[in-house]
Amino acid sequence: MNRLLPAYPLFIKDPNFSIWSMTDELNSSNPKTWFGEDKKVYGFFKTDGKTYCFLGNFNDFNGEKVEKAKQVSVKASLFSTEYEFSCGDSTLKVKFTSPLPLTDLSLLSLPVVYVDYSFSGKGEISFFINRNIAYNEHTAEKGAKALSVECEGYFLSAVGLKRQLPLSNNDDVVGADWGYYYLSGEKSFPLDVNAFNDYVYNNNAQYSINDDEIFIGSFNCKNNGFVMVGYDDRVSIDYFGDYLKGYYLSENTIFDAFNYVFSNKNEIDALLSEFESNLLKKADKYGTDYVDVLIAAYRQSVGAHKLVKDTDGNILFLSKECGSNGCIATVDVTYPSIPLFLLYNTDLVKGMLRPIFKFAKMPVWNYSFAPHDVGTYPACLGQVYGLNPEKNAIHGNFLRDGGFQTHFPLYLLPASFNAYDFSRQMPVEECANILITLYACCYYDKNASFFKSEMPLLKKWVDYLVKFGLKPEDQLCTDDFAGRLKNNINLAIKATVGIACYAKLLECVGENGDEFMNIAKSFADKISDLAKRIGHLPLTWDSGEDTYSLKYNFAFDKILGLGLFSEDVFKNEINYYKTKLNKFGIPLDNRKDYTKSDWLLWTAVLADDDDKKKYFIKPVRDFLVGSPSRVPFTDWYETTDGTAHEFKARTVQAGCFILLLLNR
Repeated sequence: MNRLLPAYPLFIKDPNFSIWSMTDELNSSNPKTWFGEDKKVYGFFKTDGKTYCFLGNFNDFNGEKVEKAKQVSVKASLFSTEYEFSCGDSTLKVKFTSPLPLTDLSLLSLPVVYVDYSFSGKGEISFFINRNIAYNEHTAEKGAKALSVECEGYFLSAVGLKRQLPLSNNDDVVGADWGYYYLSGEKSFPLDVNAFNDYVYNNNAQYSINDDEIFIGSFNCKNNGFVMVGYDDRVSIDYFGDYLKGYYLSENTIFDAFNYVFSNKNEIDALLSEFESNLLKKADKYGTDYVDVLIAAYRQSVGAHKLVKDTDGNILFLSKECGSNGCIATVDVTYPSIPLFLLYNTDLVKGMLRPIFKFAKMPVWNYSFAPHDVGTYPACLGQVYGLNPEKNAIHGNFLRDGGFQTHFPLYLLPASFNAYDFSRQMPVEECANILITLYACCYYDKNASFFKSEMPLLKKWVDYLVKFGLKPEDQLCTDDFAGRLKNNINLAIKATVGIACYAKLLECVGENGDEFMNIAKSFADKISDLAKRIGHLPLTWDSGEDTYSLKYNFAFDKILGLGLFSEDVFKNEINYYKTKLNKFGIPLDNRKDYTKSDWLLWTAVLADDDDKKKYFIKPVRDFLVGSPSRVPFTDWYETTDGTAHEFKARTVQAGCFILLLLNR
């Protein structure tokens, strides 16, 4: 069977509702969270007196063998993963769909996914979800409770911990220890482990919860239909002391969500189909490899966010920095992710920036540059990146509770506390990221009202770029895993583009931006002069012609039509990069063999024809089918053998959609 992806998305809605299959065959392993924690989720098909397991590795559960359904095929599309199985003389099809359309915020945030099924002949299809879906492996108290409810046209059962501790951890590779998971069916009810085994081996489906090892089950005899899976987290985000529910659940109940999907599924499917057709039509000009990359990127990119509203009703679209320290609303995660969201809904981009503006005005943030983040998911409690190590032990930043990391509400601290270590910040990076992102929003929606009140902050940040952007001091950039770098030319390019974007923002609010546009052009001229002398741009101003880095920060100069750099500069860069190609792409720079898949696609923007763009696309597609690391689409991997580094399931892969901005 041909492999399509390193990991296949099954149930994807937000960072705490994110379940994947990490193998090509759905029944070769149990589903896992995006960070790899095993969840006991099973599917069985009973026909002709036999029981076939098609979902999960049931034999790992109790050691007694159940015949595995023979998987015939697997397909992936923008919103769905579809499987076909042979079960004796019967054929079984199942399709896992996560409705995540960017054009419908209610449906985007509605916390229900569904599985379509159809089978030939007579039989029964069943799904089971164990209590362990509702907590982490390290959770101390694992006692569970469950219920079953008869709804109009279906039954619904739920499971969750007895002791609910909302927002009880904020850390990276971890899920939630709170909330309830729901499962629908023609019949649906809880079962303890004995009742579960009795059904699997003896076909007796009976309600029983005599111990805490609870499953919820779904039992369905019609030849085709669908079951729904939902997660009600009850509380989603701590937003600087305000506890916020998810966007949909702030005005509806979880039962409203299930009833809506049950009654409107055909309309939902039609909306998703139209959205996918529209997107893939735009992508088709770059070939099937590009379509495959976008399919791999879409669900995880959207699903690494939580959509909520603040107490004033403003949209907040809060990312989790999955696999790279778990920060929430990280600016240098927002920046690489914006291409997809600029295409369909700039309100979501604005929702990424609102928490940054809010935190930047608080006394504890006393710098003249933009912050990196506003906390650790799911708590917006003040930047946690680059904290002052001398103060950590004092203010209790790193408290461990049950194996998880929690944080003090840093936003409450006074400026005099000196909470942050300047040497561990990303000053040029974050200032430029915000200015470029803001102008890109304004460029696409022709509306300056969002940032007009933030102009004092933006002025402070552009002044920082003017002073330090052309030849940045020894500091980190978004590629912080590569270490600190002085005179980073790619960072200088970003600063140059950021200053030009500020000039354009001034024009958007009716002011004269000539002063800053002239500064940006003078920076660009100096960078271009170096490129002409050497033939390409080196890693740093002083590193020499044998060095290089992917200059992905050129991309928005071209997309936004700023005209700072010439096509000759871009062409020479592209020609040089092609000499560095390895099996799975071009290394990020000359220091290591690893790359970033999102930046490869950003760099492809610079190519002057579609065939040259495909030169950057194909290695990413090859990585998807050839990487030995079975994790959700990582953006950081080795170009030689495809080995993934720590990053996984990150929203930055929305940056792979950047070529579609050229079409606009």
